[in-house]
Amino acid sequence: MTLSELMVATRQRADMLPTGYTPSLSSTDYFVSDPELISYINQSYFELYDLLITLYEDYYIQAPLIFQTNGTDSQYPLPNDFYKLMGVDLGLASTTNAWVTIKKFDFIARNRYVYPQLTSTYLGVFNLRYRLVGNNLMFIPTPSAGQYVRMWYIPTLTTLSALSSTVQGISGWTEYVICDAAIKCGQKEETDVSVLMAQKMALIKRIEASGMNRDAGQPDTISDIRSFSERWGGYGSTEGMGGGW
Repeated sequence: MTLSELMVATRQRADMLPTGYTPSLSSTDYFVSDPELISYINQSYFELYDLLITLYEDYYIQAPLIFQTNGTDSQYPLPNDFYKLMGVDLGLASTTNAWVTIKKFDFIARNRYVYPQLTSTYLGVFNLRYRLVGNNLMFIPTPSAGQYVRMWYIPTLTTLSALSSTVQGISGWTEYVICDAAIKCGQKEETDVSVLMAQKMALIKRIEASGMNRDAGQPDTISDIRSFSERWGGYGSTEGMGGGW
């Protein structure tokens, strides 16, 4: 649905749809002005977005960002549209066709991996770790020059600003945006929104139940947090230079 269609649907749901209403970006002719209504719709859209990405599904996952290390910096800036990190990979042997997963380091262990960075194509042995620090992605130890890092992330949601802006409703979940924005309109008018609130709760249950299993054929399983090298007594120990797949 476009922003224009959402504005009409929201006013209709809140019983505030004037005869002959035409959505605008600036009209203040109504109790809930169009700019205020657009603000409500955006807030509700952001709420739906957070609800979906909290389910740990890949509805909005961004194409991975690949960059090279320079051998000097231990921190690299996050992309401007960064919201939540999904994972970080290291390219083996300075290539982009063989990757191993980089693990996050706990803050208490920030001085544990102080040895020079090790990489190997055999058993994926390496000791590089990452952590989000402010608006940067930090690595310990400082990665060697010319290595490829691949970052998977969820981007920030773009605000609906043009009447032709489109909401990605996945499976009719724009109904959530309409219902929640209508609640905000009713609250301003100080009318009873209990029916709308009940509808919203039902929508949340529906989204949570159906949104978590997008890949119905092969749903996610419990993650294996023990590396291959840990099981074989290699460098995968959590002490010192540990690492692995």
